[in-house]
Amino acid sequence: MMKKLILFLAPIILLSCNSNPDYKRNLANAQKLFEFHGQEDLDAQISLVSKDIKSIPPLYESKPLGYDSYIQMLKGYHEAFDNIKYTAEVWLPGTDDNGDFDGSVRTYGNWTGTNVATGKELDLNGYWYFNFDKNGLVTEQGDFFDAGGMFNAVYDVNHPDEIMNVVNMTVKKSAAEVENFVAKYQNLVNRLEPNSLSFKFTKTGKNEVTLIERYTNSDALITHIKNISPDGAIAKDFEEFQDTFKINYMTLYGDSSDKLKAAIAPFQIKTSYVPLISGYSR
Repeated sequence: MMKKLILFLAPIILLSCNSNPDYKRNLANAQKLFEFHGQEDLDAQISLVSKDIKSIPPLYESKPLGYDSYIQMLKGYHEAFDNIKYTAEVWLPGTDDNGDFDGSVRTYGNWTGTNVATGKELDLNGYWYFNFDKNGLVTEQGDFFDAGGMFNAVYDVNHPDEIMNVVNMTVKKSAAEVENFVAKYQNLVNRLEPNSLSFKFTKTGKNEVTLIERYTNSDALITHIKNISPDGAIAKDFEEFQDTFKINYMTLYGDSSDKLKAAIAPFQIKTSYVPLISGYSR
């Protein structure tokens, strides 16, 4: 009888020794973060996030995002989708490298919603994890899902409203400095702006570089403008952009909206707008 009692109690003792006292609090905060996402309550989400957060996006060769970029990403989802809702298959406690429960939270589940621009329905399965500090704020968060599949499912992949911006610039720094900067800058845009189709720097003269930008529509380019504006996600990087290049003029091809033209005007860059007659884009 004593032997049976010991065998019965052993798993319970082991479980209690390997539990984490912060897990219930952290689980509640992780669930709130997703609930507030569905409510598009950005301020409430921010209150649950550490200034030191590291966010892992679901994109190939992507690098971790910091606080400002993470908040900008949340805001982008709010703007892109209505009726956002997460349905969890399961919420699980996470462990450290030794297999001990560390208070972190993991979840598998499904996001639904409606893309504002296309009206297409989101049906996204995936896995998400959250690590926390001693105060219960999220310090690390990772997304694991088919980002390319999601984009193809809910956006117009043929891009009938595409805007192409051709920017003529004079180089202000050495060739090595230019190469280092443009590699970093285009990577930032690629990670932060899913509606940026292409962003390429080309050498078109001894001291001349042409930047060719492609966007799904006018709103996508407006998002880029917001990101480079003061307090934007890459405002400081755009300051370095201006230290590296002198923008001479821009030519926008496609049916630029009045809202886009108004967003460009304060930069006081010589800009030509070329309307679309006909065509397609893949």
